Amino acid sequence: MKKVTLTFLLLLLFITSHAQLDPRLRGITEKIEKILKATNTPGCAIALVEGDKVLYTQGFGYRDYENKIKADANTLFPIGSTTKAFTAALLGQLREKGALTFEESPKKYVPGLRFYNDQLNNSLLVQDLMSMRSGLALHDKAWSGFPVSDRDSLLRRIEYLEPFTPLRMKWNYSNFSYFVLGTITEKLTGKPWETNVEQALFKPLKMTSSTIGVKSLTERPNVALGYNFSNNRLEKVDYYDLSAMNSAGAINSTAQDMGNWLLTWVNKGRFNQEQVLPEKYVEEAMSPHVVMPKGYLAEEEFPAIYAASYGYGWIISDYKGHYRVEHGGSIDGFRATVAFFPNDKVGVVVLTNQTGYEAAMMIRNTLMDSMLGAKRTDWLNIYQKNRGVSPSEAKPLATSANPAPPAVLNPQELHQYVGTYANPGYGSIKLFSEDGSLYTYFRKRKVKIVPALPDTFHALSTVYPYKRVMPPLQFQKDKKGTISSLFIKFESDLKAIEFSRQ
Repeated sequence: MKKVTLTFLLLLLFITSHAQLDPRLRGITEKIEKILKATNTPGCAIALVEGDKVLYTQGFGYRDYENKIKADANTLFPIGSTTKAFTAALLGQLREKGALTFEESPKKYVPGLRFYNDQLNNSLLVQDLMSMRSGLALHDKAWSGFPVSDRDSLLRRIEYLEPFTPLRMKWNYSNFSYFVLGTITEKLTGKPWETNVEQALFKPLKMTSSTIGVKSLTERPNVALGYNFSNNRLEKVDYYDLSAMNSAGAINSTAQDMGNWLLTWVNKGRFNQEQVLPEKYVEEAMSPHVVMPKGYLAEEEFPAIYAASYGYGWIISDYKGHYRVEHGGSIDGFRATVAFFPNDKVGVVVLTNQTGYEAAMMIRNTLMDSMLGAKRTDWLNIYQKNRGVSPSEAKPLATSANPAPPAVLNPQELHQYVGTYANPGYGSIKLFSEDGSLYTYFRKRKVKIVPALPDTFHALSTVYPYKRVMPPLQFQKDKKGTISSLFIKFESDLKAIEFSRQ
């Protein structure tokens, strides 16, 4: 009798769980699994919201591929630059309290902040940083290539970072902009940015599993490992610690928690009957403030759209006639996409543990085609056609192998290059010899420096397939024939960055 009762209860649970699945999502599991396989993505977690409810959350594939540990809706993933909307939202809350305006200079709120030229020092506004129309070049290697954990030290580097265009002339992606915005929240509240996010956003939004920074990823049991697919091999990637740059991309979250974040946006800042984000701010944040250049929208996805716009930590565009607000996140081994449609009151988050963007984009679009009732596009078929591979030909994943390293540099030539080279905007790069070869550290990883041309070297990873990890290093000699400086062209629109030998 007990066995019959148990069987009945299990059958009832099975029927109930499947009956609750929205009819629009029938077949979605098979579609997502095919996308993961085709893109060699180990796993993902998704959340769908509609109206005032989290409609669906689910994990697919593996959070740990080697040990075949499955991902679920509560698996913690780094969400990368989708963090920026959180940082901007803090400013929206602080403005509502009268602590600042977006029409003031950021220098008013951050004593000691200085920029490269008088135009930026005299005319740049907080809202220019929020919408990324400051004219600042990316200069990502100024914080990621040679990182510092001290925010004051990173703040001092900004004065030496050359813009690529005059203020408000063009949009350009800028992590430094959101670093400054995070610093503003710290100066106004007297609390670290991390504490502000936890108290002002995570707590009221019941984002109880969300964390900030790498340390928490090593302390939690249900976390995703990051991967990169290269040379038909899946390589596990170390978590990347953003250190001082946390406010631009260091949040870790789950599909379940991010569903609450999306609910807040589709409901004009309200969550559980509480106005967490000011409604006026929400309207501004998801409105266009500057046109983005062509290239940020995939042509096959938007054949009739010629530009997108940037709001405050959000990208605004059209998707099949629907007003879409979204942002992607990318950090070593992970990709995320968060999107919502305010007029339709639906939203989606896709968190993946693979560097490539294709899986997150295709899953997002597939889900939205169903939720919006739009004409459905076979995104996987388009992807496979562009690659010239059919789904049945997708190769199985393999773990990485490490063949022998490349040849070493002639030890007799090392002495003239060994030393420390410094730039006030980028920090220091130290070249050292080891086992007859020349090395340095870049993005917290050891890289090998090998000759290419006279006084020109390439920086290669120390593991197969020995990829170039930074632009060529070009050395310059003084009149005495001694190496005096090192040039690296990190920004395509600007001259090479000079590091002077110390």
